[in-house]
Amino acid sequence: MNKEIGRGAEAIITLEDNPKRVLKNRISKGYRIKEIDDELRKIRTRKEAKILQKLKGFTPKLISTDNLSKIEMEYIEGSLIKDIIDKQPLLGNEIGKQAGIMHDEDIIHGDLTTGNMILQKSEPGKQNTKRVLFIDFGLSINSTNVEDRAVDLHLFLESLESKHYKNKQRIWKEFLKGYNPKNKDEILKRLEIVELRGRNKAKY
Repeated sequence: MNKEIGRGAEAIITLEDNPKRVLKNRISKGYRIKEIDDELRKIRTRKEAKILQKLKGFTPKLISTDNLSKIEMEYIEGSLIKDIIDKQPLLGNEIGKQAGIMHDEDIIHGDLTTGNMILQKSEPGKQNTKRVLFIDFGLSINSTNVEDRAVDLHLFLESLESKHYKNKQRIWKEFLKGYNPKNKDEILKRLEIVELRGRNKAKY
């Protein structure tokens, strides 16, 4: 029996049975010209599928794609990071490691929040197989721009502020320990500018 497990502005996510897997289907937009809508969905679907292939190891495995609107992915059994990180702030370290690797691959997540991360359940009979996996690369882009990396970190900080403010500092400290891309210092300096820009906008 198939079950809808998520719905956003861009796609419907369903859990499929036999075998268990996740299907992401980009829905058409009636307000767009059909040819433009079809092309946008095709581009975004192909891009997301390529990123899942490139980031093997800390994203769900890509099973298949029709290169038009559908992506079939591995089902990950586990807990959303947003539901557990307040009790396990050391997970920030692992999240930082993943984000650093992703940025060194010139991939910007675009929605780097604790709601788009899963702590995978340990495999039966195996120890220390828990992994933090990133999900939902629908807004992701390929970029070498330091600004884009800083904005990714800004989004993560915003998610800590809104959902985990009591533990924000500890989680962020752990994140920074793990986050070690090749241009870390430059990214963090740019983050300060992005944060200041955000605070100035909030005043008006």
